[in-house]
Amino acid sequence: MREIFSIRFFAAVGAVIGLFFLLSTIFATRTVIERGGGDDGPAVERHRIDLVEQVFSSRNSGFRIDADGVAANDTDLIIDGRRSLRVVADTPGVDLCPRFGEIGACAVVADLLGEGVVWFALVPMGPDRTVEMPAIDTLDDGLATLVNGWQVPFAPVLDRRCPDEFDSYRQFRDVLGDDFTSIFGIEERRLIAVACRTRVDYAPEPAPTSPTTSTTSTSTSTTTSTVVELDAEAGEALTP
Repeated sequence: MREIFSIRFFAAVGAVIGLFFLLSTIFATRTVIERGGGDDGPAVERHRIDLVEQVFSSRNSGFRIDADGVAANDTDLIIDGRRSLRVVADTPGVDLCPRFGEIGACAVVADLLGEGVVWFALVPMGPDRTVEMPAIDTLDDGLATLVNGWQVPFAPVLDRRCPDEFDSYRQFRDVLGDDFTSIFGIEERRLIAVACRTRVDYAPEPAPTSPTTSTTSTSTSTTTSTVVELDAEAGEALTP
């Protein structure tokens, strides 16, 4: 009787398994390369930001976010005399505003599904109804993805508040890397400016840059304001 499993059969099976592991290794390596290496820490969780508003008060004075990153109880965050944002217990979120509880000191940044809050963050309010956010990572299809994973709309023209002059957005990024702040206008509902050599407290550590980059500063120096135009498809900013 002929053997059911011959040496050739096992050799063929082994070849298929070997090819599978080879392809898995190639694609895994490609993924690591495209992400810029595998030692940059945990992957950034992305959030499409649908709402950025100043918070004047919380209807529940005892509202807090637990250490495990979810709302410990329910509240309504008061936006103005007619609007509020309902946050229910166990909603994922993060409190990045040390002055939460003071009138108008914080803003809420929220990822919404309809009118429901999927995820939210409490962040410090900036001057003139603005919110300072981490640096821009990429620009694509009308959205700016920030280095912390937030995705927000951006204006076609950004006010660049920098002490240095740059010929292009590419040079700007080559020199500064992530060492700048994105400024979101609440009235404009999108990013309206960037400020060089200053970072918000909750921004990730900046990526390596060219040797000409100076030491990161957490305070804003005297700057000149330059308008730059952004090409959303190319991700390029040009000085007029």
